Amino acid sequence: MSKSDENDLFEGFVGRKAPRAERSRSTFPLASICGSGKRARTAWFNRKTGAGAVKLKAERPAGSQRVIVKAKVVVHAKAGGGGAGGLMRHALYVERDGAGRDGEGVTVFDAEIDRANGATFVARCENDRHHFRIILSPENGGEFKNLKDYTRDLMQTVEADLGTRIDWIAAEHHDTGRPHVHLLMRGVRDNRRDLVIPRAYISHSFRERAEEIATRELGHRVEHELSQQMDRHGERTARRERFTYLDEALLDRARGREISIADLPGAARERGPLVQRLNRLEELGLAERAAPNTWRLDPQLEVRLLRLGEGRDRARVTARLLAREDRAAEAARIRELEDAHSSTRVTGRLVGFEQLGDNASGPYLIGVEGTDRKFWTARIARVEELRVVYQVERGAIIRLERAMPDLKPSDRTILEIAGEDGVYSAARHKETIPSDRDTYIDAHVRRLEALRREGVVERTQAAEFFLPPDYADRVRQFEGRRFQLSAKVELLDPHGVEHQARYHGPAWLDRLDEREISMDGFGAETRIAWQTRAKTLKALGLAEDHPKGLAMVDDWKEQLQQIERRDILQKIERDTGHVPHFAREGDRVEGLFVSRIHAAEKSHALILQDRTATLVPWRPDMDRAMNQYVAGQVRGLDFDFTFGKGVEKARDLSRSKGLDLGL
Repeated sequence: MSKSDENDLFEGFVGRKAPRAERSRSTFPLASICGSGKRARTAWFNRKTGAGAVKLKAERPAGSQRVIVKAKVVVHAKAGGGGAGGLMRHALYVERDGAGRDGEGVTVFDAEIDRANGATFVARCENDRHHFRIILSPENGGEFKNLKDYTRDLMQTVEADLGTRIDWIAAEHHDTGRPHVHLLMRGVRDNRRDLVIPRAYISHSFRERAEEIATRELGHRVEHELSQQMDRHGERTARRERFTYLDEALLDRARGREISIADLPGAARERGPLVQRLNRLEELGLAERAAPNTWRLDPQLEVRLLRLGEGRDRARVTARLLAREDRAAEAARIRELEDAHSSTRVTGRLVGFEQLGDNASGPYLIGVEGTDRKFWTARIARVEELRVVYQVERGAIIRLERAMPDLKPSDRTILEIAGEDGVYSAARHKETIPSDRDTYIDAHVRRLEALRREGVVERTQAAEFFLPPDYADRVRQFEGRRFQLSAKVELLDPHGVEHQARYHGPAWLDRLDEREISMDGFGAETRIAWQTRAKTLKALGLAEDHPKGLAMVDDWKEQLQQIERRDILQKIERDTGHVPHFAREGDRVEGLFVSRIHAAEKSHALILQDRTATLVPWRPDMDRAMNQYVAGQVRGLDFDFTFGKGVEKARDLSRSKGLDLGL
C-alpha cells in the first residue's frame, strides 16, 4: 500500500472529541504572514475579529453529527516534503479512476465548478510556500445527497472565519466503504500573503464547523442510532477473517468472479460494508484489483475463508480443551482427524467439545485423548450430532471416524425431478410432486444457485437448471471443498476408566485389545484401570487367576449384563416409585418420555405410564420429545415413535370410547 493510499483508511468508530491540550498563555499561535521575502509575526490573529476571535466549543452539542477531519500542512521548500512535484502526485491520487459514487472516474471540483482542472490548480501553487491537505469523513457521509455542496458550504464558513477567500479543489472518494472528501487548499490569502491557520482552529474549530453543517443537513444523531448500530455491525463484519454474509452478497453479484462498484447496491448503507469488505479481501490476498473500480475475487474465496476462520477458531478451542487437562498445546501430540487417512478411527476418552465460531447450532470441535497417546480433534458440523455424548461422564470412551461427503436429501430430490434429461425447474418440481410447498421448492432452487456459482450446474434465462451426467460425483467433491464435513461420533462407554474398573456390568475395558494402547499417557491410565478391573471381575466370581493370565467363566458377559440390568431397574424404582421393565421386541409403548438412561453398551429412553416405567431403545432424535407424550413400537434396536398433541388427543379419544387404537 502506498503512502497516498493510507489517506483513505478510516477504520474504527468516530469517538468522543479528544481533550484539548493545555497551553501556556505565553505561547504564541503558530501563525505568520510572509511579505517581501521577510517573515514577521502578525497581529491579525490577536484581533477581536478574524480567526483569533472564533470561539471553540467546550463540548460537542448532544446528538450532533460527527466528522473526522485529517489535516496536513506540506511545506514546498522542505526537503522530502513533496514540493510542487509532491502536490502533483497527490492531485493525481485525488483524481484517480474508480473512486466515484458509482465507480466512475473521479472529477475534482472547486467553489464554483463541478469539473475543475487539477493541473491548473497545481500550476497556481508552484511558487507558494506551502499547501494544506485535508480529508473530511462524515460518519454518515453516505446519506448526503451531494458531498460537493456540503464541502462548499463548509469552505464558505472557513473563509468567513479566516477573513479571506481560499483557492481550493476537492474530490469525493467512495471506494473505501466510508464516503469522504479529499480537499487541497493553497497556502496563500487573497492578498498574496502566506495563509497560516492557528493550530487550535485546525485541531478543533474546522471539525466543529464541519459537524455543524452535517447536523443541519442530516439532523441530530438521535435520529440515526439504529442505522449507526447497523453500520457498526457491517464494519465489524467487513474486518472478519471468516466467510460472512457480505462475502455471500459479493459472490451473488459477481460476474465471472469480477465485481465493480457499479454492481453494488445504490443505498450507501448497503454499499459501504461491501466496499470495505472488498478492501479487506484485498489485504488478505483473496481479491485483487482488475481495474481501479473492479476487483477480481479468488476462485476458492468461500473455501479459503471457511478454512481461515475455522483454523483460527480451532487453534483457540484446542488450547481451551487442553487447558481442561491442565496441559499446554504440544504440537507433536496434536492431530486433526480431517488430515488423517480416510480409514482412520480414533478411540479414546472424551476431553470435551466447544463451539467453533458464533453459531450455537454448529460447527463444534470435539477433543479426544487417544489410546495412541495423541490428542485428536475433529469437526462436528451440527450440535445435534453431539447428542450421543450428552450427560455422559467426563472421560467417557468414544470413537471418532471420518465422514465422507455425500449427497444431501435435496440433491437426491433434484436428481429425481431432473430425470434422464437432467433438467430441473421449480415448475417441473411442482408438477412432479404437487404436495411439496413453495418454500420447500425454493430451498431446492437456492441449493442449485449455490452449485451454479461453483460451476456444478448451468442456468438458463427461463430459470431452468441443467445437471451434468456426473452431477452426484461433482456435488460430493463440492461438499468436500466447502469444508462442511463432520466426523461420526460413537459412544463406546459412558463411564471413565476409573468408574469402569469397579463397575458391576459390561465395560469398555472388557473389550479392550491390549495391543491397541500405548505405554504412557492415557494408555498407561488404561493399563492401571485394567488391573483394578481384573480384581472386580474376580470379586464377582466371573474370573480367576491362571498361569497364562486371567481366565473368565464361560458366560461372564451374560452375567455382567444381568447384573447391570438388575442394578438399573432397582435404581429406577427407588428414584421414581414406578415398576420398571425393559421393553421386548414388538412391544407397543406409550407414556411420558422423562429421561435417558446410559447403560455401558447402549442407552435407553425412560417412559412413564400410570405406575409403570418402561425402558426402550434410545436414538438421538428422541431428545426433541423430552418431557412429552410419546407412543410407538420397539423394532429390534430401534423405537419407532411419534409424539406431540396429536398423539395425546388420539389417546384421550380412544380412552373415552373404550377403544384400543394400538397407541
